[in-house]
Amino acid sequence: MVPSSGNSNYLKGAWYPVARSKAIRKNVLFKSKVAGIPIVLTRLGKPFALVDSCPHRGFPLSYGSIDENEIQCKYHGWKINAINGDCISIPCLTEAQKKLGIEGKIKSQSLACVERGGMTWVYIPCGKERAYTCLESLPASFDRDPDVYIEKIFKADIDQSTIGLIDPVHVPFVHTSSWWNKTNPQDFKIEQRDFEPGQRGFTLKQHVITNLAKPYKLLGEPVKTEIRFELPSLRLEIIQGTRHAACSLTVLAPIDQQTTRVHQCLYWSSPWLLPLKPILKALGEKFLDQDRVIVEQQQEGIAHNPVLTLVEGADTQAKWYLRIKREMERCQSEGIPFANPLTPASLEWMS
Repeated sequence: MVPSSGNSNYLKGAWYPVARSKAIRKNVLFKSKVAGIPIVLTRLGKPFALVDSCPHRGFPLSYGSIDENEIQCKYHGWKINAINGDCISIPCLTEAQKKLGIEGKIKSQSLACVERGGMTWVYIPCGKERAYTCLESLPASFDRDPDVYIEKIFKADIDQSTIGLIDPVHVPFVHTSSWWNKTNPQDFKIEQRDFEPGQRGFTLKQHVITNLAKPYKLLGEPVKTEIRFELPSLRLEIIQGTRHAACSLTVLAPIDQQTTRVHQCLYWSSPWLLPLKPILKALGEKFLDQDRVIVEQQQEGIAHNPVLTLVEGADTQAKWYLRIKREMERCQSEGIPFANPLTPASLEWMS
């Protein structure tokens, strides 16, 4: 059964994006929330992240101040090392109390933090396992600040937002802008696509885009695309035209049970597309807003927790997502390595 109304579980033992890397600055405390966990970040050459809670009375560290690598809590002045979470100073202790060494025994929880694709990511642990490499599938040429970055908040849970992300048949009904090719349902044809499993997801193998939207034509026709999905909620589309290449990276991160943050990054290889950035950003904003509106409207229909039906073909990717997520959670609970249960498959749907 598909989780239908804010009942989805947060997948731990996974990397989630927090913000565009440009937003994480030196001597500035950046506040966010991922998978129900409050997080505070700052930059000391590279970004560092802590759970946003002072180990004294739980006061958010993000309300405090920072000087180099020392965060001072606003409530009682405790100082925390931003790099590793160690307690550096407790002002209220007498010299005799300090000799007991309590300061060196207290820590705020630090989180693994990396930069990939122009975004800052944090690892939400599950037990004591080591964090796997973040975003292994991003091509090296696009591992940089995106040419266009868009961030949206969806008022929907992570499962429904993710299923909307990988839904292959909503486009002609939802994305109805004049600049995006719209197919009349009466003209639908059979789409046949080949998939193969990945390490933590599945890949729609490279194929030629037949009903080409106008922005794609800038890359030179014919245009080929390959789409990869990876847990927890990452969609990577690698687009190759005869003249130029582009990449679309969409990653979702749960904020809480009813809210999801969506990060959309666009990269391209052509320098002459740079003057078009404002136009492409506006189009991207419009496109993502159409997804946001439809997913939020969906919440009205599933608020009473109805039984939802996923059909073969068009909804098989949604079934795969739920299956590999459940398998990941099972492996984590049993303390065994994750093995992708999917096998190569060919899917068909009308589109």
